[in-house]
Formats: sequence, structure tokens, C-alpha cells
Amino acid sequence: MNQSTLRVLLIGESENGSSYLRGQLENRGCSCWFARATRESIELFGHYSFHLILNTTPLHQVNPLLAEMGGSNCSVFYSHPVEDGCWWLPLIRRGQKCVGVPALRPREFIGELDQMVKEIQLLEDVTAA
Repeated sequence: MNQSTLRVLLIGESENGSSYLRGQLENRGCSCWFARATRESIELFGHYSFHLILNTTPLHQVNPLLAEMGGSNCSVFYSHPVEDGCWWLPLIRRGQKCVGVPALRPREFIGELDQMVKEIQLLEDVTAA
């Protein structure tokens, strides 16, 4: 599988505010889309089969998108701001709700991101074979 097929949806207040995260993802070979609003993210989700959705807007704004996901195998993380950065809260992992599992610090999240990229590549390779 070509890494460029990993599709990531970034949801945030501004595309510039997500540029560092987008750069990290693109360095890992991911293709990224950006949405500012829930309606825009739902439209994109309807057109593309995302592997990963990263949300930096208030959590209540992503709830309508979560309701639209149905049987998707997507993973969803929410960035919660704290005094010196953020915590990444897993909401869905590979289609399974996981609200309540421990949050990840930014460094831990990057490690999780690397692991997810590898897992998705392996799954896609097996499916393509």
C-alpha cells in the first residue's frame, strides 16, 4: 500500500492553526483534508473514507459527525487544551467507541499516530492482497 492513501480529516477553527499537525501527518505520508465546521466535516466524510479524524474544536461540535459515522472503521481523537499544550482524547479507535480511556500527551500521541499509520498500512496491504 502506498502511504499517501492514508486519509486524515483535520477539524479546527483555522487551517493555519492546524498547519503543524498537518505537516506532521504529511511527513508520515498521509493525505489531509481540513474542515472548519461540523456540516463541512460531515460532507467530506460522506465523500471520503477517512482512516483518522483529528478534532481541535470544542467537543460538542463534533458530536453530529460522530453520529454520521455509523459502521466506519475510522479512529477519532479530540484535542483538549490545557495550560501547557493539549491532551489528545481518543473517542473512537477503528470504529469502536473508547470514551473514557486515558488521554495522551502530545509526545504519546505522536507515538500512537506512528503506530496507527503502521497498522492501517498492514490492514490495507492484507486487504489488497
